[in-house]
Amino acid sequence: MASSNFGSNPSLKQLVYDNLKERIINGELKPGMRLREEDLSSEMNISRAPIREALNMLERDGFTTIMPRKGAIVAEVRKEDIRYIWEMRALLEPYAAKQSVASIPEKKIEEVKAHLLLVQQHPEDMADYAASDLEVHEMLVDYLENRFLKSTLQNMKAHSLRLRWAAEYDNEDTQESIVQDATREHLEIVAALETRDPDSVYDTVKMHVENSKNRLISANYRNYKD
Repeated sequence: MASSNFGSNPSLKQLVYDNLKERIINGELKPGMRLREEDLSSEMNISRAPIREALNMLERDGFTTIMPRKGAIVAEVRKEDIRYIWEMRALLEPYAAKQSVASIPEKKIEEVKAHLLLVQQHPEDMADYAASDLEVHEMLVDYLENRFLKSTLQNMKAHSLRLRWAAEYDNEDTQESIVQDATREHLEIVAALETRDPDSVYDTVKMHVENSKNRLISANYRNYKD
């Protein structure tokens, strides 16, 4: 595990939570890996109390499982999770985009579009694609007024990213075609945003979420459990 020092920051449990969640999402901390409080305490140079709190928060949000007499382990990635998470995304993301379309600044839309056009020219750059993907979906959520919907979507996004890292980004044979297809759809969403037509935005986001599910189902399953 990468060495970190959290000893001087007052928001320790949140920092530990954010650090571990990011590492779970990107696959550094693998499904089934045991997260020992004593090891994390030594690594981060802090007491075990904020680590215990962060692990409980991660279990609440579905990223860890706390087992009797074993402690916390990284939650497994299961095939059924695709169905559950993408079902929620298909219901909520198009609606959220429709609600936020009038509030997204023109400058933000232009910035995201420029980034997507660069990604389109370099589909082999998975890191830049991942950043652009986050940028698009965060744009659709960041300007929501409904904080409860925003919180739900942010948690779902984290889980969907984890599922995708476990399949799409681990399959070199399909990476570039995934990047090209998804980026084209992202640009269609941006084009709809430019019209400020809520129904058009709703339709393009819904289609993108459905296509994203189909791409994931077609991708590599070797890191999933039944």
